[in-house]
Amino acid sequence: MSDGFQDAIYNLRQQLAVMRKQMQRISVREEEFQDWFDQQLFKVTHSQPSDYIGEVEANIKQLERATNADNQRWLAVRIEQQMLALQRALQCFQRKS
Repeated sequence: MSDGFQDAIYNLRQQLAVMRKQMQRISVREEEFQDWFDQQLFKVTHSQPSDYIGEVEANIKQLERATNADNQRWLAVRIEQQMLALQRALQCFQRKS
């Protein structure tokens, strides 16, 4: 893998760590968070808000292992969409708190 790819993966993980801290700081509860996302964006409705971040982390690991260019592109787009959705949700909850 190229250095640019590894840098991008590192940056994604850093962003997820920030999101996880934000989620903990504003104490988002499951019942407030569960209906926020399109059913096709995440595999399942998770029981804890932080589990959504765990799913993105799992997708990043898959991206690192992917060898097919089409699969890499699909995963990259999915990760981007998931992270944008999480960022929007967190911004909304931060405004409420």
